[in-house]
Amino acid sequence: MARLALADGAVLRGRAFGAALAPGEAARGEVVFNTAMTGYQESLTDPSYSGQILVQTMPLIGNTGVNSEDEESPRVHVSGFVVHELANRHSNYRAEGSLGGYLASAGVPGIEGLDTRALTRRIRTHGAIPGAIATDPSIPDQALVGLAREAPPMQGANLVPRVGCREPRVWDESLGAWRWAG
Repeated sequence: MARLALADGAVLRGRAFGAALAPGEAARGEVVFNTAMTGYQESLTDPSYSGQILVQTMPLIGNTGVNSEDEESPRVHVSGFVVHELANRHSNYRAEGSLGGYLASAGVPGIEGLDTRALTRRIRTHGAIPGAIATDPSIPDQALVGLAREAPPMQGANLVPRVGCREPRVWDESLGAWRWAG
């Protein structure tokens, strides 16, 4: 079991996947959504989602697995991941592993079984809202809502030290098939 609590007092229940958090811990962040039909791994590793709990509106996520070629950066940046249904199996010739295993190794919790479209409508209507994901059933709902309300605000946050490169890098890949034809 897992729960997503929102700062407005709502507590949504679902099934945990990805990382199991330590007793008493919750992943906190601003709850935002992504409506893309593909590219969940790119979104997870996109530094612009740092400190946020990402909701995918596409109903089935994880069916293509994960692979190192689809990473936007060297690590997962989201604080948590919310999906309607996690695919039980991945089926793609490039897959190197499952989405659940990928999040577990990154220490990021996921929750499935929520009505992500209703949650997206709520966010779209009221704006991004602080939230918290917990996998520990002993945390009372009201305490989890309190943790959501204490999530660090994104407005004015300096994310550069958290997501930026520590040392310069050189781009040495070719453009391959995308070579400029002009």
